Amino acid sequence: MRIPLDVVGDIAILKFSRYVPWIYKKYYGWKLLKNNKHFKVILEKTSGFSGVLRVQTTKWIAGERRKDTIHRENDCSFYLDVDETYFSPRLSQDRKIIAEEVLKIIKPKSRALIMFAGVSPLPIVLAKNLKRNKSSAEIISSELNKKACEYGEKNVRMNKVGDYVNVLCGDSRKLCDSLAKKKSKFDFIFMMRPNLEETFLDAALKVSRKGTIIYYHGFSEGEDKVSEEILNDIKKAKRKVSKLEIRKAGDIGVRKNRYSVKFKVLN
Repeated sequence: MRIPLDVVGDIAILKFSRYVPWIYKKYYGWKLLKNNKHFKVILEKTSGFSGVLRVQTTKWIAGERRKDTIHRENDCSFYLDVDETYFSPRLSQDRKIIAEEVLKIIKPKSRALIMFAGVSPLPIVLAKNLKRNKSSAEIISSELNKKACEYGEKNVRMNKVGDYVNVLCGDSRKLCDSLAKKKSKFDFIFMMRPNLEETFLDAALKVSRKGTIIYYHGFSEGEDKVSEEILNDIKKAKRKVSKLEIRKAGDIGVRKNRYSVKFKVLN
């Protein structure tokens, strides 16, 4: 039997089918632990990410009794708790692609806003790329989950990108409203949004100017629905955007995908 798993740092998170007996889960977990020296903790996912804070629940099976770890990717390190914060190792490639694209077009003293930033993986990957290439930018990492913000601040310090990244804890919509009142605008806006009906594009557009590049995460069976929800909100805001560049960024369930969409604001 092959059990789906996610690896976050030295933690393996298994997803068993409903009727697998506990004794088999224990046997499988200890066997996995024995055969993979990298793993120190084996957990079972008992619920998926849900709610506005995007948290999941897991159950200990084998190894050390903890749920915090340090995950490494893209020459960065992220400290987190797998139950208290949202983090997806499956988005590692998406973060790399975005960071590499931005590095090619970003200008000195550009401003970037990352909405729904979690423990700040994308802000840090962006900052590390900029620092490595001796470029400058101001990056605001916005997140609602207080625990995720605490881990994000630790991660910024751990990766030595404090000169680039500022973690702001609170609702991303309220932050955009507040910044809009101050006429604060951004050159790049990254919407790593949760799988909710609300698009939050109206909020992002308040802090965008002509030429702002927006990266948006949409969720659907296909590209057409994601395009439709974006263009409907753009029309309501009486704004114009460039042609949507849509790339599949992984699946999140049966017949439902995550899409990364890039476009430029034209007015």
